[in-house]
Amino acid sequence: MLRSSLLNRSRPAPHGETQSEESSASLQHVTGDSVTERPKRPKNPRGLDAVDRRLLQLLMRNGRLSNSRLAQGANVAESTAHSRVAAMVETGVIRGFRADVDLAAVGCPIQAMILVRLQDSARPRLREEAHRLSTCAGVLEVFFLAGQYDLAVRVAAANTSDLRDFVVNELSRQPGTAGTETCLILEDVRGEDPPLGA
Repeated sequence: MLRSSLLNRSRPAPHGETQSEESSASLQHVTGDSVTERPKRPKNPRGLDAVDRRLLQLLMRNGRLSNSRLAQGANVAESTAHSRVAAMVETGVIRGFRADVDLAAVGCPIQAMILVRLQDSARPRLREEAHRLSTCAGVLEVFFLAGQYDLAVRVAAANTSDLRDFVVNELSRQPGTAGTETCLILEDVRGEDPPLGA
């Protein structure tokens, strides 16, 4: 049965057990690059005005928009659009441009979010564990959580057998893992109104 083979539910933390400072103090997210340091803040943070926010909104909807289309969408000159985007890249507001791949089309139709709770003894190495997981085949993202679980791992797999193998080999058999819960992702819908503030 799929539920029993994929789901290794963790038991609630024993009475009096507290989450690590690392996991409870912040919500963080990493991909397969590096998580050995905390996410970098913008190099030279500056206030974003309405033009910056409009450019960001357009790019978040379509990262391949040409500069001329960006300028048109934000109702500014092309030179302004170019300089504003370049400044946001330089200061770290824009962290990168990535392709949004249809994973089913490349042979990985199964996606899951796996919630991971670590043993107390493993929590000081939370960041190292996140880094290890981010380098495993099929891992798309790793999130640091506050609450009952320490990490959430988003993975893609060719089939449920591969997903089960990942859960067993990379999580359940690891000595630092206290428990996991695997949630199959049936469908995802991207938000159309990113929270860019006023």
